[in-house]
Amino acid sequence: MSYETITTVCPYCGTGCLIDVTVDRENNKVIEAKGSPHGVNNDGRLCLKGLYGWDYLNDPQILTKRIRTPLIRRGGKGTPLEPASWEEAVRYTAERLKAIIKEYGPDSVMGAGSARGPGNEVGYLTQKFMRAVVGTNNVDHCARI
Repeated sequence: MSYETITTVCPYCGTGCLIDVTVDRENNKVIEAKGSPHGVNNDGRLCLKGLYGWDYLNDPQILTKRIRTPLIRRGGKGTPLEPASWEEAVRYTAERLKAIIKEYGPDSVMGAGSARGPGNEVGYLTQKFMRAVVGTNNVDHCARI
């Protein structure tokens, strides 16, 4: 079997713990996570989320196939999603967001982040976008999972 250990930053909170993730390259699966001995913040230890949070990556009941292209529901509610270009998807989303804010006000929109998402930087960008661009403080982040 072909195993590789990758040292990275744990994605669950802002502490910045270093985590050693063991990957089975043949099956493209994470098989273990340990605190990195090089971690200054965590001194080689991890919380429960860091130790066991990776297991959802391998669970086919939880994780659906990754979307690889933007999808738009062009016909309105109930119609199927159709592939779109990134340019079209960004333009469509911006126009819909502007229309909602114009009709209902900025507090009708909320931004949400997730501890199982792409990391702390995205959470920071989400709250900046919501406050500076949309004009609302309606931002939440679930770091409890």
